Amino acid sequence: MPRPPRIDFPDAIYHVTSRGNGRDVIFWSDDDRTRFLGRLADNLRTAGVVLYVFVLMDNHIHLLVRTPRANLSRFMQRLLTAYALYARFKHRRPGHQLQGRFKAKLVQDDVYLRAVTRYIHLNPVKVAACRKLDRRQRLQRLNAYPWSSYPGYADVGKVQEFVSYDVLKEYGRDQAEARRQYRAYTEACLLEEDGPILEAMATSRYAIDDARFVERTEARVEAKRSGRTQDEDLAFPRWTVPPDEIDAAVAEHYDIDVEQLRAHGRSAGEAKVVAVELACRLAGLTGRDIGAHYGEISSAAVSTTHRKVRQGKYPIASVVDSLLIHLTAKRRRK
Repeated sequence: MPRPPRIDFPDAIYHVTSRGNGRDVIFWSDDDRTRFLGRLADNLRTAGVVLYVFVLMDNHIHLLVRTPRANLSRFMQRLLTAYALYARFKHRRPGHQLQGRFKAKLVQDDVYLRAVTRYIHLNPVKVAACRKLDRRQRLQRLNAYPWSSYPGYADVGKVQEFVSYDVLKEYGRDQAEARRQYRAYTEACLLEEDGPILEAMATSRYAIDDARFVERTEARVEAKRSGRTQDEDLAFPRWTVPPDEIDAAVAEHYDIDVEQLRAHGRSAGEAKVVAVELACRLAGLTGRDIGAHYGEISSAAVSTTHRKVRQGKYPIASVVDSLLIHLTAKRRRK
């Protein structure tokens, strides 16, 4: 059966995974991991690819990358082929080292990107061997795990030159604050599974998305549809989230009455900022309509609030992320 099309376009962001053949081990020693990271750093420079996050597990890898040149396939082919040849000869293991083609899912460059960074970084404490560990033990393992980009996210003294830490700009105005916020965001899921992002990841083989990103992705892959059965998973849904559903979710999170969000003035405080931001992203309404819904504020005020949230001037990124994923996952189930 012909393979389904790979989606490549400039500045796309991908969550990339690759496993050992038959889920077998691909890293037998620290020397192997060091060799892989050396090849990774070299190929990033050669291909002009931006690496946000990585983790090396015994039998698989996770990467979160951006491809300004629309060259993911070539980048990954060179990286994995070079390592597979090294492993085959060093460890005298004939045959395929890796299980088929690598997998790559498009990721939106905001909420889902941050959620996927957490998912990747928590891989070392989500394996079967850690299931009986308590929170303190898992935190110790997470902080001590060397084959991940997490140390540089948590501690400015451990940054790696081939990793881009631009994601941290969403968490604070300076490096210290951003890293504190990111550590808290990541540690919140040390024991619990992040159900909404796991559901979002399972929805499509091509994208980890919100509704608008799905629509953009569908437009970009439309030309690659062949009509064959393997294209069926490209038939993405379209939806918006009504303001009433947004209000209910925000009011429940902040334990306030829905009418406080819709009243004129600032009595709802941070909760109204969160509601306005979610409406901008999900409701499919104009700024004027959003302003009218939230107490007759002006469309300019809605635009200003949206811009300031994007610039990180309100410390609400983790709340917006959580509620956005919850709301979009809820729409998928309908």
